[in-house]
Amino acid sequence: MNPFFLTGIIPNAYFCDREKETETIITHIENQSNILLTSSRRMGKTQLIRHIFNNDRIRDKYHTFYTDIYATSSLRELVFFLGKEIYQRLVPGEKKALKLFLGTIRSLAAAFGMDPVTGEPRINLQIGNITAPELTLEEIFTYLEKAEKPCLFAIDEFQQISRYPEANVEALLRTHIQKMNNCCFIFSGSDRHILEQMFSSYAKPFYNSAQPINLGRIDRDKYIRFAVKQFDSAGVQISPETVGYCYDKFDGYTYYNHKVFHDIYAFVKNGASVDKETVEQVVDSILEENSHTFSEVMSGLSIAQKQMLVAVAKEKPARRPTSGAFVRRNALDSPSSAQKALAKLLDAQLITYTVADGEKEYSVADKFFECWLRETY
Repeated sequence: MNPFFLTGIIPNAYFCDREKETETIITHIENQSNILLTSSRRMGKTQLIRHIFNNDRIRDKYHTFYTDIYATSSLRELVFFLGKEIYQRLVPGEKKALKLFLGTIRSLAAAFGMDPVTGEPRINLQIGNITAPELTLEEIFTYLEKAEKPCLFAIDEFQQISRYPEANVEALLRTHIQKMNNCCFIFSGSDRHILEQMFSSYAKPFYNSAQPINLGRIDRDKYIRFAVKQFDSAGVQISPETVGYCYDKFDGYTYYNHKVFHDIYAFVKNGASVDKETVEQVVDSILEENSHTFSEVMSGLSIAQKQMLVAVAKEKPARRPTSGAFVRRNALDSPSSAQKALAKLLDAQLITYTVADGEKEYSVADKFFECWLRETY
């Protein structure tokens, strides 16, 4: 088994670190607090949520639900994915829980039901079935509140609701959630700019309604020990220096390190040795595979946006990218043009930022894309 998991639920033996974050989040859940989990993309939010769902203190005591709403663009789609997730999670379990859900979601009675011949549950839910989204949403929350055991619902890329055309979605959700005693929520996302506005602004419905937790990098030394151990178990030699080289190359972002080592692990054999050259060969292969996709992204940007993106990739990280000094150093047009380009790239989530010493540090969100930009431009 390849120990560098990229998808699915990671067995505990192959889950690297996150002990502190896991304990903190579970403690808040047990105290009936909602969680706001933020981080840059590919830092491991989704895997952490699944890891928590599989924890002994959560797995058998809660109904756990997870849905990613990144692709949604309306309240109807949100309701569709919430309802579908609950149904699919309940089907393999006790029929009593499923029966309660089906009896509560009356507005979708035609889409959910039981096969009259086999007696097995069936679903024929389409977005078009959501004709009264506010009513169906109320029914979903009604089920979560009266479920026979506590519920834990993780909604990933939660910032998407701020982009829905309906004007009242945040207020509508907040009205339902603040009444809940039987369900806790994990609101997670990678667009810190929007999520901070949603949960930190006094004028917003979700103001101060969740415990904020920002997921940072796994400790460098812990990750090095983890990776060396996994290769050693397969009879493959890799030095701490080589793992540290890869860790630093991708700024400690979990997915990118895992992807490189996953690909290396798949091809090395017992008795082999992995060095920095091996890492670079695999990275070059990954960049080549994604070159067309990266080129397509660049083709959709304006000249000013391209210049800003390349400048941020080369500065790594970029501080004060709209300042006169940054503009002159990177031959950008003007501070005002740089500010507009930066805003567009942040909104498109091509650029992200972290805060260090009270100052924002900007970087390209996709670290493979960042490498490709530095090599290409």
